[in-house]
Amino acid sequence: MKQLFSALLLLFAFLFASAQNTHVKLAHYDESEIISLMKDTETAERTLKSLSDQYEAEMTKMEGEYTRKASEYQQGQPSWDETIKRVRMEEIHTIKLKMQNYYDMASKTLADKRNELYIPIHKKIDQAVADVAKEQGFLYVWDVKLLKYHSPQAVDITNMVKRKLGINK
Repeated sequence: MKQLFSALLLLFAFLFASAQNTHVKLAHYDESEIISLMKDTETAERTLKSLSDQYEAEMTKMEGEYTRKASEYQQGQPSWDETIKRVRMEEIHTIKLKMQNYYDMASKTLADKRNELYIPIHKKIDQAVADVAKEQGFLYVWDVKLLKYHSPQAVDITNMVKRKLGINK
């Protein structure tokens, strides 16, 4: 859908420019490269790593409890009657369900936190791209990952956007 929209937008730009007899200035940039160089990204990744480590530590505890209960079941099973076996098996099953629920909840929380941390990063980049586009007179600017082709004459504004964001790499 994005690709179709981009193609239609590009076609419209050329048709509009032809009707106005003006030169269409188009540009692209590499958002992934910019994101990888931002200090905000380093901070976000450290925060996510810390949260992930906490979740992994808790999951390790749960796995230890599961392993311990399963081992107890294996050792005691021959001497237990059916009621005890059933109760112990339900305990093991409950721990397993608890682990799965915890994993699902932790995964969702991490994804939500990632989105929360990256929204301001994307907003900064969007603003820098808009500023560069206005300063340089570009009518349209695309992220390079959305492009199927660009000619060697196409303008890559990645470095201009990096400078606008204060990135010196």
